[in-house]
Amino acid sequence: MPIRLALTVALATALLPVQVAAQRFSLAPEIGVYIPTEKLIDASNGTVGELEAGFSLGARLGLRFGDRIGLSVSGAYVPTTFALDPAGGEPERRDARLFNGTGQVVVHLLPPRGMLSIFLNGGVGVISRGGVAFTNAAETTNVSGVAGAGASVRLGGIALNAGAEVFSYKARYEPGGLSSSELSQRDIQIRLGLGIPFGGGGMTGSVR
Repeated sequence: MPIRLALTVALATALLPVQVAAQRFSLAPEIGVYIPTEKLIDASNGTVGELEAGFSLGARLGLRFGDRIGLSVSGAYVPTTFALDPAGGEPERRDARLFNGTGQVVVHLLPPRGMLSIFLNGGVGVISRGGVAFTNAAETTNVSGVAGAGASVRLGGIALNAGAEVFSYKARYEPGGLSSSELSQRDIQIRLGLGIPFGGGGMTGSVR
């Protein structure tokens, strides 16, 4: 038994560098546009409110196993405006900010060995709201499902990534004691990033 154990440990140790080398890491700074498509408030008294589209700034860390499957973790900051239209009052615009983060599985339909790669991604995300518009809000964070698709073009040792994702979740916003129901949200994020390889194994394409 000790001999078998020693042989198993030796074999695992010998294979470890191969496994590490088979992985591909990348870090991709990203810019984009975040587009909420549904009202955040639709109160019984006629008051409505919604977040406006805003530019996003973030980054994505990717880890790919082989040619088809990978994982990605991302985060983005979105300065924006909340537009509130009170019943019987003057419309208001308040400063707001969003942060979203995701953890996703990435499936490459076209492997990143070549110049062009096409991929699908899906997983879980979190949406957090802040700024003046959400100072008195009881609920400012929601967990979301995330699904998207994109493409990557290899430019030498780096990769230009473009993609879009949909955040699907339910949120309730009741500022200043206003009573509002929980509403379904569909937020779209469009991103453009530059994948930079690092770590062992190099990169043959996008790690997204």
